[in-house]
Amino acid sequence: MDLPEGLKEKGIGLDKGLFLVYGKAGTGKTTFMMEAIKQISGKAFILDSEGGFSIDRFKQISGDQLDSLMIAKPGNLKEQAKIISNVLDNEKLFDFIGVDTIGKHYREEVRKDRKGSNNEMARQMRVLKEISRNKPVIICNQVYQNIRENKVEPLAGNFVTKWCDVVIELDEVNEVRKFKLIKPSVSDQ
Repeated sequence: MDLPEGLKEKGIGLDKGLFLVYGKAGTGKTTFMMEAIKQISGKAFILDSEGGFSIDRFKQISGDQLDSLMIAKPGNLKEQAKIISNVLDNEKLFDFIGVDTIGKHYREEVRKDRKGSNNEMARQMRVLKEISRNKPVIICNQVYQNIRENKVEPLAGNFVTKWCDVVIELDEVNEVRKFKLIKPSVSDQ
């Protein structure tokens, strides 16, 4: 799966910016990120909170780019925060930053400390936004079902989406993967 042609048609490239890719399990979020790494063909840093970033799958997609990949696996929201801060301090070492997924540890912590978790998520997003001024940052996110509006939404909602330059929803309908550009919307362009 190459990056969707619809993004190129709308003038959206991968030179820099903060991208959010969200969708249900199995819709291709991690594959989207792997394709982006392949297209950028530079040094990539991946924060893999779910343990779902498969080296074997990455080799299939990218070929010989394995040497240009660094992966960190945080065990909780505080470790994730520390890693993201360290990436900011060392951002010149990388051409691409990926987070797969931003919401996993948030989902676990928000039940215990809503205010603290929300503040931490906002802080992490500020740091990622700062990094994205010079390079592409793609964050994948889990979803939840919004019962009132009968649709899926990214976990942590506005704490994540308001910081992003581009928001993409991935879906699978009748075994066909589709993307929907949420932000910028047609009215934003």
